[in-house]
Amino acid sequence: MRQTLVAATTVFALALGALTAPSVGQAQGSPFAPRVLIDGKAITNYEYDQRLRFMTLLNAPGDLVKEAEKTLIDDRLRLIAAERLKIRLTPQQIEAGMAEFAGRFEMEVPRFVEILQANGVAPETFRDFVRAGLAWREVIRTKFGPGAVDAVLEPEIDRALSILTQKNTTRVLVSEILLPASKRVLADDLSKTLRGEAAFAAAARTHSLGPSAQDGGRVDWRNAAALPQQVVAALEGLAPGQVTPPVRLPDGRYAVYLLRQVELREGVTPQTTGVDHARLVIGGAGTPAGDAVLAQVQAKADSCNDLNAFPGQMTRETVAQSALPRDLAAVLAPLDDNEMVTYVSGGSHLVVMLCSRRVLGEGEPHRDTIRTRVAEARVVGRADLYLEQLRSNAWIQRP
Repeated sequence: MRQTLVAATTVFALALGALTAPSVGQAQGSPFAPRVLIDGKAITNYEYDQRLRFMTLLNAPGDLVKEAEKTLIDDRLRLIAAERLKIRLTPQQIEAGMAEFAGRFEMEVPRFVEILQANGVAPETFRDFVRAGLAWREVIRTKFGPGAVDAVLEPEIDRALSILTQKNTTRVLVSEILLPASKRVLADDLSKTLRGEAAFAAAARTHSLGPSAQDGGRVDWRNAAALPQQVVAALEGLAPGQVTPPVRLPDGRYAVYLLRQVELREGVTPQTTGVDHARLVIGGAGTPAGDAVLAQVQAKADSCNDLNAFPGQMTRETVAQSALPRDLAAVLAPLDDNEMVTYVSGGSHLVVMLCSRRVLGEGEPHRDTIRTRVAEARVVGRADLYLEQLRSNAWIQRP
């Protein structure tokens, strides 16, 4: 949900204007009569009315009349899942969650609750909303956290990076304003009010914490495949000169971007071709032990990742084709992916294997970054699927 609670000086008029219509509870009967039953657990007209008011105050997207009920059903399913896993939240956890949420609007909890109450939203509604989110977070950690999800394998990382080997590469030229996590309201205001590169540059010099601030937020060309998914999603569909909504970065900060230019870059040159390769040094060349290890490598190693299983000094790196030492470049040049050569050097067997060749775009992510991104996407996908399963298996009634 996108939180866009406006400044305290205007929030009352906005919310009161939006919420003067008769409540749903009044229109349909008793506020505490059940509106929906999920496995026998009721969502009342009052809860629906409260969620609708809360989401309106947050300026949440979509058809709120429908979204209010949907989010309540999802929250109830999340809490049911937490009960099944015997997950219990402490009061301290809930209070911390409320503080974190209010902090997105640069407010302390008492002030945030005061504004909610002035607009007809009970503190318990806010607490229940936070509790459901925290409970679901614990459910996901329990079911899909470290150890519960298969490790990301090297071939998966290679596939994720394969987009960088395509002939055509999308690059973007942007300006950025980076803000601390406590400046959510400022990020929203800037994204709505800034028009044109000059105004954006002035705001970047004033507010941005990034190293590009002194340059008006201007940064060099970036390969779209190397950007965080949140940034790519925000930039999609924009025309040059337009500004993104606030983007929550993985480190918790907020960012606002001005798209300056998009380029579809064609062709691969030696300067932009990266060679991912591995080297394994096996001591004791010519000795029974050393020769036996080499024989095992030649018989069993089918990929660069397999080399980790053998004794010896293993290194793996991606280097631009133009930066490879001449002798190593000559060794790697005729090799196909996962093909190796071996030779003796300094009394040791040296195994050289080509892992892959790909385009090195500007700001290409490290393999560890890709590994994290793949793992996070896998967890998100499984969590979404699990919620869908809960919804499908639940007995949902409307009295």
